[in-house]
Amino acid sequence: MKRRTSIWLLAPLAAVLSMTVTSVAAFAHEVRPVGPYTFVVGFLNEPAYAQLQNSLDLTICTGDKCNYTVQDGLRVVANPVNNADQTLKAEVIMGSAAPLALPLEPRYANPGKYASYFIPSKVGTYIFHIFGTLNGMNIDEKFTSSPKTFSDVNQIHVYPATSAAGTQEQVQAAQNSASTATTLGIVGIVLGLLGLAAGGYALARKPNSVAAQQTIDKSSAESLRG
Repeated sequence: MKRRTSIWLLAPLAAVLSMTVTSVAAFAHEVRPVGPYTFVVGFLNEPAYAQLQNSLDLTICTGDKCNYTVQDGLRVVANPVNNADQTLKAEVIMGSAAPLALPLEPRYANPGKYASYFIPSKVGTYIFHIFGTLNGMNIDEKFTSSPKTFSDVNQIHVYPATSAAGTQEQVQAAQNSASTATTLGIVGIVLGLLGLAAGGYALARKPNSVAAQQTIDKSSAESLRG
């Protein structure tokens, strides 16, 4: 009986531990001391997926670690560095692509936390570059995604599956439809102009036709009187 009770008591504990481990794995960030500060960097939404909006998630604290407290029911940084967005810059780098500037924005009701939204378009390793100054101190740090730091960008599962060839065919079909519509529009304009020209020519000839008919009628009347 005691063994069965112990199992029932351990089951919720195992579930909680599982949720905790999953949460830590899903929201892994790199924590790095930078002079008198601590930088915590990663994706705002982890795991990160290609073609889905995400954001740089940057936390800056004073001291050798970030301490947290609860205010109004929210977990917030107790030793934040505020206004860092005024002197720091950020960019994201992927492979050989040109870096993308990421303007830092303070996160609402989250002191010491900053974000900058973008859409990672490819699967792979991403680098967040944080540089500038912080209270007169030069900052130039690169944070690279990896299994030991924060999430690489992954491929999201698509269902039903689509192929690049199918997408290309749809694009080509749309382009062909647009070309056909343009051609028909041009033909319609040309036919309309020809119709206007024909109408104008008919109107121009109408007075002459009326005069000729009047001459014929006058000749016929004179022949009848003769």
